[in-house]
Amino acid sequence: MKTRDLRSGIATGLLLAAGLAAGVSGVDAQQELSTYGYFSWRYEQVFQEPGWDGGKIVKETSPREFTMPFFNLMLQHQIAPRFTAYANLSGAGGALEVRNLWGEYTFSQKVNLRVGKIYRKFGLYNEILDAVPTYYGIEPPEGFDSDHFLVSRTTSVMVFGGIQAGSGTVNYSVSTDNGEGADIFKGAFPLGWDLNYKFGGRRYTVGFSGYTSGGQTNSDKGVGEGSPKSGVLPWMAVDSFYVLNGYGEARVKGLTLQFEYARASHEAERDVDAVLAVLANTSVNDAQKARFLRDPNGAATAANVRTVGDYDVSTWYLRAGYSRNTSHGEIGPYIQWDWYKNPETIAKKTWGGDNEAGVADDGKFNKGTIGILFRPIPQVAVKLDGSSHFYRFHGQNVSYPEIRFDISYTFGF
Repeated sequence: MKTRDLRSGIATGLLLAAGLAAGVSGVDAQQELSTYGYFSWRYEQVFQEPGWDGGKIVKETSPREFTMPFFNLMLQHQIAPRFTAYANLSGAGGALEVRNLWGEYTFSQKVNLRVGKIYRKFGLYNEILDAVPTYYGIEPPEGFDSDHFLVSRTTSVMVFGGIQAGSGTVNYSVSTDNGEGADIFKGAFPLGWDLNYKFGGRRYTVGFSGYTSGGQTNSDKGVGEGSPKSGVLPWMAVDSFYVLNGYGEARVKGLTLQFEYARASHEAERDVDAVLAVLANTSVNDAQKARFLRDPNGAATAANVRTVGDYDVSTWYLRAGYSRNTSHGEIGPYIQWDWYKNPETIAKKTWGGDNEAGVADDGKFNKGTIGILFRPIPQVAVKLDGSSHFYRFHGQNVSYPEIRFDISYTFGF
């Protein structure tokens, strides 16, 4: 089997089962119930991470971590030739979570309606992040990292389809839901979209995604409840924001190249009590303190809290991988570079921040990754990679390495 056929066959089978491809209605109606799944076992460790002891930078190596980040069971039922139901259940961490649960009606290739809990179409990765065996790399791009999402991964109602245009296909999606936060604000109308063009036998893709809160919203988490699963930080009373995203992909023989850039602009108002709770329970750097307080040298009081919280988040990544078939299986070395900036966030995850941008003096960092993917058989993917973070910390340029080893297994019955 050719390398490209092997790789695309694995990816197509899993993504079809996960309901991640636009053409799920094309599943053979005679196959009424399809059940697929996969699990992943992972080892990771951070070395010599910089910390502050009050007078100087000290470095500490974290304990090694063994986790099972993915254990997913997916069920797809072709109820009728035009109607499909789907569920994606996760058992990672010992707790059952419904990642996706939706029904879809296909009017034609051009128009499909999906209703339920749906991964929105947004860039190259949002729909396929759960399908870890199918893509290069272990960690997601920074815009989809679990402690600093640009936008929530799921939506409730989505219309999508594909239209033949010249030698390629224009694919679109439009979605809406209750919004990012715990509350539904009167008059808010959130809207997400994705538009891309696939051509050259689907080897090339260029596209744009976007999202607007459609009015004021808030966070899905309160301060002290952890990092949000939405684009709104927990210490914001209200936030009106939009995200614009552009991306491209090329697959030439065994080579895959990907690029994506996103920017989220927030017009937000900080909650006074929430900011005071953050300042009382976390350590913030000088730049963060200057954002939160009118007088950063003054006491943390209600009168001193700066309530205007407008800010922008920007990120981009470049990923490249090359697949080669050998007598022992498929081998795919890959490299990645991520850049991310968020001046508003803090370091402590339990209080809504993240320990990457939130640690940096200026809220930005770079991360370089090099790794290799090995598939001895189509159902098994073994990945090993290492990353280095680069950022500014207490006025100094610092870095630290980390390594990850991931084994995943795909099954179906």
